[in-house]
This record gives sequence, structure tokens and C-alpha cells, in this order.
Amino acid sequence: MEQALDHLEIEHKFLLDNGFDSLKWIESCRALGPLNEKQLLVKDTYYVPGQDQTWIYRHRYDEEIQQLTVKSRGGDTEVRTEINLDLSGDNQDAKISAFLATLHIEEKHEVVKQIHVFDFPDCEVVQYNARCGDRSVSCLEFEAIAARTVHDALSILERYETALGYDSKRRTKINLFDLLVSGVNAGDQP
Repeated sequence: MEQALDHLEIEHKFLLDNGFDSLKWIESCRALGPLNEKQLLVKDTYYVPGQDQTWIYRHRYDEEIQQLTVKSRGGDTEVRTEINLDLSGDNQDAKISAFLATLHIEEKHEVVKQIHVFDFPDCEVVQYNARCGDRSVSCLEFEAIAARTVHDALSILERYETALGYDSKRRTKINLFDLLVSGVNAGDQP
């Protein structure tokens, strides 16, 4: 039986090097007829619990959204739990910190991302440069949206990756937090 998609994130992440041609990528995405294109500065604050590190909490704040998210951590990131609570109003960082302190949070890390997003009816394609402290990484992510099954979602990813010249065998399986904060490198695939 196929797994239900409630509270799952299904995405592929590719690490980019200095040879990435952003202008060619932008032209290629535009040629696919996106519904929307935007660029944003995003602040993600990650909270790591001291006892159960199979989960990580994130407070995301940018000019469009504010969310508190819990994500599964570890293993392959292709299909993982992601539960988002939408928040309204101004930046609630102090309230979020106080709330999460009740969960025995031992670490807090701020990740700042400059993102370029192309929204398609069934996929979000995002290129970003992310920084946490003195570490940085550039990535390209394909996230399936509005799919009914994991199989359908993976087919959506493959269709966009192929159209833009990416091979899923070359994706990283490591989440952004661990790439930036935990010192895990792309060679340490689960």
C-alpha cells in the first residue's frame, strides 16, 4: 500500500559548485512555464533537542511566511516527515524560543538563505545560498507538491530534474542543517 503524503516532504537536493551557471538555470526554468518566480531572503532558526535528536525544529521567517516546523532528521532526506504550523504577525522569535525551551532544546542555530524560487503546479524548484556562522553551501532543490502518492511525487521530481539536466543519482541525501551545522559533508551519504 502506498504511503499517504500527509506531513511528508518529498524532495531532492543537489549541491552546487562554482561552475553552476545561474543564468542558464534561470532561462531553463522560465522555458518550462512556471506559475511564479520570486527571490527572498529567508531566516531559519533551527532548534536541536538534547534528548531525541531524530527530530529538529525550525522557525522560518521571511516576507511571505512565518512557520514553526518539525522535521525528521537522519537518513535519506528524499521522503521525510515535515509538519508546518503557520504563524501570523510580526517575527515571533522570542516566543518561539521560549516555547521550544520547554522541549529541552540544547542548541539554536541561525541559517540565512538567499533563495530564487520557481513555482510550478506540481513542483517547487529552488536555488539558494545558505550560511550558518562561517559555513556556507549552495543548493538546488526540487520539491514535489500536490502529488497523491510517493511514487507520483518521485515521478514529478524526475520529470523536472531531467528537464533541467539533473540526475537523481547525484543528489545529496543530507539535510541542510547537517550540511551547515553538524559538519557532515556530501561524501558522508547515509
